[in-house]
Amino acid sequence: MEPNRSFIFESGFPGFPGLRRFRLEYDETLAPLEWLVCTEDPDVRFIVVNPMLFRPDYAPRLTKEHMKALNINKKEDLRILVIVTLNKYYEQSTANLASPLMFNVNDYKAVQLLLDDGIYSHTEPIFAEEETC
Repeated sequence: MEPNRSFIFESGFPGFPGLRRFRLEYDETLAPLEWLVCTEDPDVRFIVVNPMLFRPDYAPRLTKEHMKALNINKKEDLRILVIVTLNKYYEQSTANLASPLMFNVNDYKAVQLLLDDGIYSHTEPIFAEEETC
C-alpha cells in the first residue's frame, strides 16, 4: 500500500454527503488504532482498528456484489477496519462491527457496508470484561 494514497468511496461516505476521498494515517502513539482522514475536509476523521484484534471470529457476510464493487479478486487485496468510539474510560471504548469499512489495498477503492443481519453490534466492546473469581 502506497503511503498517503487516498481511497475512493465511490458511493460516498454514509452521513457525509459529497466526501469520497479518505487516507489511512498510522500514528505509533495510537497503535494499533489508525486515523481515517478525509482529504477533502481534514476535520472529518475517524479512529479505526482491525476488528480481528479483539474479535478473531469476526466474519461479516460479503456478497459477490460487494467483492465486485471493490474489484476484489483475492482475499489478500481486502483490508477490513471498523470505526472506534473512544470513551472517557478507554476500557469502555466500542467499535462499530455492524458497519465495517472495506478497502481494496491495490485499487484504492473503499466502501462502508451497512449490515442489517443483526449479528454484529454498532457498539461492540473492544476490551473484554475481566472475569471475577
